[in-house]
Amino acid sequence: MLKDLGLATEAARQAHQPVVLGAVAQQLYQAMSQRGEGGKDFSAIVNSYRKPQ
Repeated sequence: MLKDLGLATEAARQAHQPVVLGAVAQQLYQAMSQRGEGGKDFSAIVNSYRKPQ
């Protein structure tokens, strides 16, 4: 997912088009990857923002 987001944001940059949310998603996935969670899907991002119950 991180690789795909990188390709998409780079293509948008070359086309001079803003991809604000794409860039944010890329940053979130980069952080997950650095924590060793790069193989997880979107639900891992949601779960990281949930408060423990």
